[in-house]
Amino acid sequence: MKEVIQVLENIRREFKGKVGENAGIIIGEDWLHKSKRKIKKCIISARLTRKAVATAAKEDVQLIITIFPPILTRGNHRKISKEYINLLKVLLENNIGVYSLGENWLITENGGFDYLLNLLDFQYPSPLVIEYQNKHKKNKKKTGRLGERKKKISYNDLLELLRQNISEDLRYLGYSQAKVQKIAFFYEIKNELLEIVTELNLDVLLVGETTYEGLLTAQLQKIPIVILEKRNLENAVLAGIRRKLMEEVADDLPEIITLKQDQIGTS
Repeated sequence: MKEVIQVLENIRREFKGKVGENAGIIIGEDWLHKSKRKIKKCIISARLTRKAVATAAKEDVQLIITIFPPILTRGNHRKISKEYINLLKVLLENNIGVYSLGENWLITENGGFDYLLNLLDFQYPSPLVIEYQNKHKKNKKKTGRLGERKKKISYNDLLELLRQNISEDLRYLGYSQAKVQKIAFFYEIKNELLEIVTELNLDVLLVGETTYEGLLTAQLQKIPIVILEKRNLENAVLAGIRRKLMEEVADDLPEIITLKQDQIGTS
């Protein structure tokens, strides 16, 4: 039990929690830390969904590993939603623990986006922080990951790598004759950021989601951009968590069930 938890702690070791964010053991701290029984089965899911909980109960799973911490309340309400009360009931009745890596794991060193950059053969990952003003004139920061290759490849070759390693379901704006050496991953990016991206001299911008206005800005400024969808990014990095567990848990590796989501939500 402790060996699996220690590996998860190592995976998220660079995560620094912010107010309102949770990472680490979300549910089941007592039995995950103190129990002498082994984790025989675990589920890796981007989010704590109904499907993940139902599968865990059915398959006698001891641990669900997620990227995003479950949001038990909605908006400014402090009451737990009825939907999550039912999920919590199943988890507690079956002694199923929940461990979250935290959303910031995607953008940390050796995190989710670095795993994807490695798949695409971009050898030099580094943080990319953009400071900007939102539409309310408030100063904001957005963090992504920057990757560079030793040798340039064509834009079309990059698209093919993305289809092979992340998803065939992608949308893009770009110019097929362009050569690619420097790219950046962002989970989401809005119009205010795209107006700054031109200063970064990126060859391609990879995002999970952008706005309609963002797409117009990218088109007007001729920024090659690929929209991969958040769901596809989340599903793709689950393999990185799985691989890390397989590498680090030398003895008695638990059976790992990977659950990919058809859409973002709790279904």
